[in-house]
Amino acid sequence: MDGCVTLILAETQSFWLQPSNWWAMLQVLLGLGAVIFVHELGHFLLAKACGVKCDKFYVGFDVPIKLFGQTIIPGKLVSWQWGETEYGIGSIPLGGYVKMLGQDDNPGNIEEQVKDSIAEGESSETAFLESGLVDRSKLDPRSYLAKSVPQRMAIISAGVVFNLIFAVLFAAWAFKSGVDYEPPMIGNVIGSGPAWVNGMTGAQIEKIGDKEVKDYFTYMDMAQEIVFNGDEKPLEVTYKPIDGSESVVVSLTPQKGFIREADDLALIGVQQRLMPVIGKGGAVKGNAASKADPPFEPGDVVVEVNGTKINNDIDLRQVLARDAHLQANFVLERTTGKGDDAKTETVKTTVETNPMNRLGFSVGWLPFSAIQKGSPAEEFGLQIGDELMTINGEPRGDLLTLDKRLIRMVRDGVPVKMEIKRASGSVEEIEIQPIIPKLLASIGPNKPLAIDSLGVAIPMSLTVESVEPGSAAEEGGLAVGDELVSLKYLLTDEQKKVDAYAGIKKKSVVNFVKDTTNWAEVSANLVMLEAGTEVELAVTRGEESKSLVMNTVASDVYFQDKRGITLKSLQQNYKSETWGDAIKYGMLQVKNDAGRVWNTLVKLIRGKISPKNLGGPGTIAMAATSEASRSTSRLLLFLTFLSANLAIVNFLPIPILDGGHMLFLAYEGIFRRPVSERVQLVLTYAGLIMILGLMLFVIFLDVGRISSLM
Repeated sequence: MDGCVTLILAETQSFWLQPSNWWAMLQVLLGLGAVIFVHELGHFLLAKACGVKCDKFYVGFDVPIKLFGQTIIPGKLVSWQWGETEYGIGSIPLGGYVKMLGQDDNPGNIEEQVKDSIAEGESSETAFLESGLVDRSKLDPRSYLAKSVPQRMAIISAGVVFNLIFAVLFAAWAFKSGVDYEPPMIGNVIGSGPAWVNGMTGAQIEKIGDKEVKDYFTYMDMAQEIVFNGDEKPLEVTYKPIDGSESVVVSLTPQKGFIREADDLALIGVQQRLMPVIGKGGAVKGNAASKADPPFEPGDVVVEVNGTKINNDIDLRQVLARDAHLQANFVLERTTGKGDDAKTETVKTTVETNPMNRLGFSVGWLPFSAIQKGSPAEEFGLQIGDELMTINGEPRGDLLTLDKRLIRMVRDGVPVKMEIKRASGSVEEIEIQPIIPKLLASIGPNKPLAIDSLGVAIPMSLTVESVEPGSAAEEGGLAVGDELVSLKYLLTDEQKKVDAYAGIKKKSVVNFVKDTTNWAEVSANLVMLEAGTEVELAVTRGEESKSLVMNTVASDVYFQDKRGITLKSLQQNYKSETWGDAIKYGMLQVKNDAGRVWNTLVKLIRGKISPKNLGGPGTIAMAATSEASRSTSRLLLFLTFLSANLAIVNFLPIPILDGGHMLFLAYEGIFRRPVSERVQLVLTYAGLIMILGLMLFVIFLDVGRISSLM
């Protein structure tokens, strides 16, 4: 009946080509085939119910692929005849179709359609009236063209209806089986973002706008509610603080730029909650945790660090930040064996300090761009536009170490006096009391650096402000006043083999552009690289360009709060006790999925979301395989989304899609005559060009995404 074009927003991981995921890929193929089959089954069954003869029923298109006149791929993978219908699987897996007597998506073939549909004893000449319209009484009663407008509309709409029905069944099956999901709980926040400003670290979201958060509601659902309803205007959010105190209601204005690959999405700057459980990666090579003895193993549960009980990931991060300068003594619970043979043992291991790997220079500080609510900065009257000039009479130094220095002063009981240049231009000295933060905020793409001990966000320039004597930067020839142009990571062959360096390997050169490149973000990578990593820094000095090579050096003064361990994402499970409950939530899931697809389309048309966020067959395959590798239930929910997606997109009033056919039939029903062949032909080709253009565009995006992950 039709080809299917799917629009999808998806964030995926590229592991679908790994042999370990072949079973997941097989599940995906079967699942995607099921979605196409269900769509075409709707057309087929309604056509049969209306008495239309169906010549073919295919999943996939049975068009042979030829090269220089030779068939290199046959059109059919398998086919068989059953009754009057040929059933089969085509070799081109981009959709499916039902071939009905007298039906053709191309209005230019109307004469052929009539010829195929002519009743016994009649001729194609007598079937056409003087007006050019078709005399349906001359047609075979089993022809699609011979059916009434309501019957043809029912046949056309049946594919979408079946997709929605089976979407509910897919979701119900998933909920009855039980679904693991990431709950709408905030882990760390991104400095200067709305969540950081409101101190939402560790918060559990209870309500977003008018949307109650209950039962099956995921972290991704939360993000989508923010994207679709925030739209850079105030959005009321209710959350439960991590300390268990009373719920808080805040008004947040989402901002763009928190995701580099989708910088047009308005979000609040949060990251997922984790569990104090060692993840698949164990420990990052080159960091302190990778040298622990005995080593960390995936699945180890962290129960205590330096005598502090660990109940969640925030507890763990806070202890590691507090004791960054100390050896960390871990107590772990490790389970070995499976089933009845499973045993849990207590394992103790020690992780040394993880020095910050530095180059030894600082770039310029800019005035405060955000103040955190309830912070020392707010309490002492600091404001956006103010600038920190000196600390205890000394130069302000490297912004990247400011939190470390202030936390040390708090720990040692040293008073903190700051010279502040006010936005008005006046300068005054204040004595302020920093705090030891529960968590140091993450650094976002081109976002200011959050100084959590004060509660201020400070942007950075690209001008070198100071160079430490005897540092790698000084030895490399860097000078005050140099402007950063680019940085190239000169990874060794051994480093290129380390998974943790994969992202740096793919983008080994960072070009600095004013107002679009954040030195703090680049420095965060340098800090995590093992000491001695070589980099090439390109700078301009006046009219002169220079290329300087230097090595990162492990500091004996400043230490990372992170020790290089990886943690698992927080998971919860939702399972319906009865099929009635499962179907109810299945219907709700389909409603929500369809709403998100519709909202996405609306925002695309209005220019609120970039077309770069769309995905084609490659993105769908990666996302589906990612979900299938986690569980069958997750794949079923992805198929639910895909079915709702297909239903909405396929019913858009675009000629060549089902919605376009419905538009033509609606015209015929209202005006008692079909749309003229010429108009149908022009609109159909316009729709075809639009769809083919969109397919080429999303495939181009897919190629870019996949190639960047290889």
